[in-house]
Formats: sequence, C-alpha cells, structure tokens
Amino acid sequence: MEMKMLMMIVEQEHREKIEAALTDHRVLGYTEIPTVFGIGSTGPRLGSRAFPETSSIIFTVAEAAKVEELLAAIDTSCAECKEGMRTIVWKVDRMI
Repeated sequence: MEMKMLMMIVEQEHREKIEAALTDHRVLGYTEIPTVFGIGSTGPRLGSRAFPETSSIIFTVAEAAKVEELLAAIDTSCAECKEGMRTIVWKVDRMI
C-alpha cells in the first residue's frame, strides 16, 4: 500500500476547517504545530504587533488515494483555505 506524508502550512484562522476535513475523511492521526511564524506569498505572519497573523503546520500520513481525496475535499469546501495554504506531499518509503 502506497503511503504519503502531507505537510500543510495553513493560516491560523483556517486551521479548524482543515482539522474537520481530516476527521471527515477518517484520517486517524495527525500532528499539529499550532503557531508558527514566517514570510511567504501571503505576506509576513510573525505574531507581532506589526504583523499579528500566524500560521499552523499540520502533518499526517495517509494512503495515497486518501490524500488526493482529502486535498480535493479541502479545495471544494474551503476556497479561502486553499488561497492561504501550502501543501507539500512526500512519498513514504518506510514507516516504523
């Protein structure tokens, strides 16, 4: 069975919608770093007075077919999530 790892960097205000999509698609486990700082295509997210926004990072591993299904559902159900989210997908060669 082919597995893939997702790393989703999402604007903090959309984090709950991503968590709901994971639950709806029966992704049983994920790891979340709730507050991260950085600068990207949506601008600075530094948690500061000048740039108060932050992002979250959510990691999960799932079957390859489920990954595509999950990403399509996020695209459909949360257009604003897609605009403020970057997703990196890696093939998992081995999971212990």
